[in-house]
Amino acid sequence: MAAAVLGAMVLSTMPAFASGTADGRCDELMNDLRDGRFDAATAHFDSAVKAALTPQQLGAVWQGLAGANGKLVSWEISRRSSLNGQDIVVAPLKFERSSDLALVLAVDSQSGEISGIHFVPDPPATSPPYASTDSFHSIDIQVGTAPYLLPGLLTIPANGRGPWPAVVLLGGSGPNDMDEGLGPNHIFKDIAEGLSSRGIVVLRYDKRTHDYAAKMDLQHITVKEEYLDDAIAAVNLLRSRPEVARNQIFVAGHSLGATIAPEVALKAAPVRGLILLAPSARKFGEMNVQQMRFLGEASHKELDQLEQKANQLDNHLMPPTQNFLGAPASYYYDLEARDEVAMARQLRIPILILHGGRDYQVIDRDIELWQAGLKGVDHVRVETFPALNHFFIAGTGRPNKQEYGEPGHVDVKVIDAMTAFIEHPLSN
Repeated sequence: MAAAVLGAMVLSTMPAFASGTADGRCDELMNDLRDGRFDAATAHFDSAVKAALTPQQLGAVWQGLAGANGKLVSWEISRRSSLNGQDIVVAPLKFERSSDLALVLAVDSQSGEISGIHFVPDPPATSPPYASTDSFHSIDIQVGTAPYLLPGLLTIPANGRGPWPAVVLLGGSGPNDMDEGLGPNHIFKDIAEGLSSRGIVVLRYDKRTHDYAAKMDLQHITVKEEYLDDAIAAVNLLRSRPEVARNQIFVAGHSLGATIAPEVALKAAPVRGLILLAPSARKFGEMNVQQMRFLGEASHKELDQLEQKANQLDNHLMPPTQNFLGAPASYYYDLEARDEVAMARQLRIPILILHGGRDYQVIDRDIELWQAGLKGVDHVRVETFPALNHFFIAGTGRPNKQEYGEPGHVDVKVIDAMTAFIEHPLSN
C-alpha cells in the first residue's frame, strides 16, 4: 500500500490542547485530494513536509490509494489529540471498495501549517487476548454536569453477584478520548476490559478538552477545568451505582492523569486506593528537553532554543499567557503549585505505582522522586516492568516514538498487578 509518513510527531507528557485549526486543515486537504488539486493540497505544508513531498509525489501516493481502493466517498474525524505543540487528528476514510484506511494529520498549533501526513491502516479496536468479552457487559453513561456532559463507558462484570470493587480511569496529557486511543492502540479499553473480566467495575470517559475544546477558554485553562471537576464527578457517579461496592472505589491515572490522581482522590474522598501508571514528578520543561535529547532528532540549535524556553518555564520567568508546546505557561504554573506527592502522603490509603522500563517519557528519576516523597508511608508498592513502554505495551531494543504506531495491547502483567492490588490493597 502506498503511504506517506512524514514529519515528527513527538509524544510527550506535556499538557496540550487542540486549537481546532487541524479540523479545517483536514477538510481542506481531503477536498483537494479528492478533486485532484495536488498543488492546493500542499499549500499549507510546512517547509520540511514540502521538501519531502512535492505535489507530484503527493499525487502519485493518492492515485495509488485510489487505484487500490476506489473513489473517495467520505471522511470524518474520529480522534483528536495534541502532542508537543502539534494538533493531531485521525480521520477514517471511506472509499468505494474499502474503509480500512485513515488519515493521521499533524498541524502546528502556532503556525497552522501541516507538519505531518500519514495514511495508515485503521482496523477497528480489538479486545486484548486476556479479556473475556462474555464475562462483562458495557453501559454508555454520561460523566460531569452541563454544559460539559462527557460520554463515558461503564464495564460491569457479568459473572457472580455484585456489588464489585470499581476503578475510574484518568487519561494522560492532551484531549484524550475514553479509550486513551493513540493510533492503533487503545490503552484504557485494554485496562477496562481486562479488569472487568476479573470482577472489577471500570469507568472511563472522554476528557473535557476532547469534546468541548472549541467552547473552552484554553488560554486560561486550569487543572480544575481539565481534570478535577469531571474526575470528582466520575467518582461520585460510581458511588451512586448499585453494582459498585462504595467502600472499594479506586482512582487510577496514566501519565499526567497519574500525576493529578492524588488530588482527585483527596477531593473525592473517601476512596480505597490509588493506582499511578507512569506518574511524572520532574519539572515540565526539564522533562521535555530530556525527551528531545533522548530521541536525538533535534539540531543543536533547536535544542538550545528549547532549553532556553524550558528554563524560563521551570523558573517561572515565562509570561503566563505565552504558550509552551501547545499550552499556556499559566497552566504549567498551576500544575507546579499543586504538590501532588504531598497530597498522596495526606491520603493515608494504599498506593500502587507502575512503571515501564522502556519508558523514555516518565523515567526512573520520576519514580525515584515519588518513592522519596512517599518514604515512610504505609502500603506503597512500586512495580517496574522492564520490557514495557510509556503505554505499558511490550517492545524490544532502544525505545522510540515510532513504536507507538505499532498495534499492541497493554501487557497482561499490568492487569494482573492492578487486579492483585484492588483485591488486596493492604498487602506489600
